[in-house]
Amino acid sequence: MIRTSDVSGPAMSVVIATYNRADQLRACLDALQRQACPVSEFEVIVVDDGSTDGTAALLEAYRPPYAWRVIHQANAGHPTALNRGISAARGRYCLLLDDDIIAGPELITAHLGAHTAHPAGVVAIGRLTLAFPAGADWYARAFAAGWQRRYDDLASGAIRLQPTDCYVANTSFPRETFLSLGGYATDLPRGFDVDLGFRLAARGLEFVYLDDAVGAQDERKGFRALIRDEERAGAGSWAMMQRAPSRLAALGLDTFGEGGLASVAARRTLLALHVRPSALGSLCAALDWLGRGRKWARFVRRYAFWSGVRSAVGDRETWRRLTTGVTILMYHAIGAASERGSRYVVPARAFAKQMRWLARRGYHVLSLPEYLRHRADGTLPPARSVVVTFDDGYRDNAELAVPVLAAHGFPATIFLVTDLMGTRNTWDRRGVLAERPLMTWAEAGALEGRGITLGPHSRTHRALAGLDAESLRDEIGGSWGALAGRIGAPVPVFAFPFGSYDDLGCAVVAESRLAAALTVKPGRNGPAADLLRLRRLEVRGDEGLLHFAVLLGVGTDRWRRRSAQSRSSTSSAQVTIPSS
Repeated sequence: MIRTSDVSGPAMSVVIATYNRADQLRACLDALQRQACPVSEFEVIVVDDGSTDGTAALLEAYRPPYAWRVIHQANAGHPTALNRGISAARGRYCLLLDDDIIAGPELITAHLGAHTAHPAGVVAIGRLTLAFPAGADWYARAFAAGWQRRYDDLASGAIRLQPTDCYVANTSFPRETFLSLGGYATDLPRGFDVDLGFRLAARGLEFVYLDDAVGAQDERKGFRALIRDEERAGAGSWAMMQRAPSRLAALGLDTFGEGGLASVAARRTLLALHVRPSALGSLCAALDWLGRGRKWARFVRRYAFWSGVRSAVGDRETWRRLTTGVTILMYHAIGAASERGSRYVVPARAFAKQMRWLARRGYHVLSLPEYLRHRADGTLPPARSVVVTFDDGYRDNAELAVPVLAAHGFPATIFLVTDLMGTRNTWDRRGVLAERPLMTWAEAGALEGRGITLGPHSRTHRALAGLDAESLRDEIGGSWGALAGRIGAPVPVFAFPFGSYDDLGCAVVAESRLAAALTVKPGRNGPAADLLRLRRLEVRGDEGLLHFAVLLGVGTDRWRRRSAQSRSSTSSAQVTIPSS
């Protein structure tokens, strides 16, 4: 049944889909009677999705002062209900409210003002507050606090709106744009509203935050229901990424390795044991009592999200590809039999053991061009993928490392200091790399076709952070130009000398038409890692094969840095103890 008012031509259509929330729906409709906006400027459309709790009787008897219509459908689902309501709307703009939202008096006025100020079309999103009942559990309180912080950050400008903020509550957009996009997807397990946000953004609509368009959500869910929502969000995110792989980072699907070693290890272990997120409730309630609830609430929420992703992914190989990331190894020099290993010189024998270990352990050694192709195509590299790189272009790389790599069929990339080819390391005044011979252009060119690609490492190996744009263009663009003129197929990836870079340096890399840049910041690279700030793990020659295995296994060198800090602290303590 569709009941239509006699009023036509409102500027705004408020669309509400409802199911079995008669008391909350009444409060929602009553709040719309208290709007500062004249009733002639908006209409309300309620789509009842097969409620069985008295909602139909409420809607039959309700008599608001604003124009409104009621549409009944037989439990076809939330996105279908909204599609029907928006299709039936007569306003130029549509404002969506959930049936448990209490609109502040300026809400509709603020949304109309945003669209009037941006006639080309915007997505306007207002503030949502959460009102939990007295006695809400520990997780609900932590959830509300996190929710509040996000909107405070939006209001202060600390963060900007994203398509993932495009909820079906307190969001408005031009009706014709929505219809031209085909409306909400009806086959997503969750996140059909976020999916629309991505499509509206792709259409070119700007997202505008409205801090004075306040809607208070009468939230009555507790821990189990909220956690189940987070699981559905994970499954929905994976489904949305399948439709458009470019959404992966925006949906948070590149963040499995974030949060610290202990957190990641715990998450991976619990998932391997198929522990339900809801089973963590009692433990975290106890931790909340001990004052640690906020931290554990974040952990449980992220665990629930990834539990939903894991269920949606299905096959083990794809899951491993998504969650392990790519490790880029960084070497410098390779030492002959007579040379002792040190931080920057890995003995040839040790290097051979490391490559043999990678082969036996089933690691996939990719070339940098292969890695770039995966990123460009939006595909996930194989699990346990490794990229081998060498900085500076020492002659020993060609003489000692390349034969070992060739024996295993492993590719690698060597980064060259283009103005110093055929000379020596002149940027280090002391240490094992000072005056070390660099390969010539002829020696470098002879490596092509042997699984070796060559990339730029600046013209003179200067530290680049803090340099002006002209100097950066000379060092970065100049080295790339020299390499491209000398080498048949150089890899368009720049390695920052000393790992020294800043935002301007990254901008000049992009300006120079290079596809990526490598830093020395430790860690793996997730499936959407910043291509201009790729991480690497330094392989040191003063550490054994066990250290190498740990480095690959944990994907970071935090253990190495902590050990160094401990040694430094011990040494300092010894120095300050007065002699007897």
